[in-house]
Amino acid sequence: MALMAGMLSAQVTLKRGAVVYFGSAANTTAPATIDLDKVKSATEQWQKIEADGIDPDSARGKQLIQEMNKVIREAVKSIARDESRDLVVREKDITDDQGREVVDLTKKVVEKIEE
Repeated sequence: MALMAGMLSAQVTLKRGAVVYFGSAANTTAPATIDLDKVKSATEQWQKIEADGIDPDSARGKQLIQEMNKVIREAVKSIARDESRDLVVREKDITDDQGREVVDLTKKVVEKIEE
């Protein structure tokens, strides 16, 4: 029983539909979040969608969003590793942090994207 209790406390609780950009909620010891709107706005792809008035649901919009998501995931992965974080999700996707410090990596991820 003690082992099971230890396993249960070794994870954070994510809300239904949470987006995990890096890692896993199971066994996380160093979770982090990003503000997706701010990160998204830093990508060339989202800037193009907005500047050109491209419908995100159109074929071109979907292609740009797919490219944008790849850029975001790569930047998150790089920063998460640099910061020794083992889980990165959208802001407000963690509903119970189990007493862990949850760090906001938004600024660093935006800086990585803008490099």
